[in-house]
Amino acid sequence: MPALVHTASEIELMLRRGLAPITDNATALLELGFERAYPQIRSGFDATIWERSVDLPQNARTGAKRLVRERAFLSV
Repeated sequence: MPALVHTASEIELMLRRGLAPITDNATALLELGFERAYPQIRSGFDATIWERSVDLPQNARTGAKRLVRERAFLSV
């Protein structure tokens, strides 16, 4: 079983590494700007998926702006 992360800083560290963290701390997810990907679903796998949008720095060569969706999973 993958390791759970518990704090907002641990979640951020995993996100910087390109991973989707698994946590049992819904408060930390809310603090970091995450929201339920499927708010209408309260049980099952889809209820564990949380997402947030993040603006990345502009591409220096093209000047294009980038918006990415980061995911985290809430262990229940």
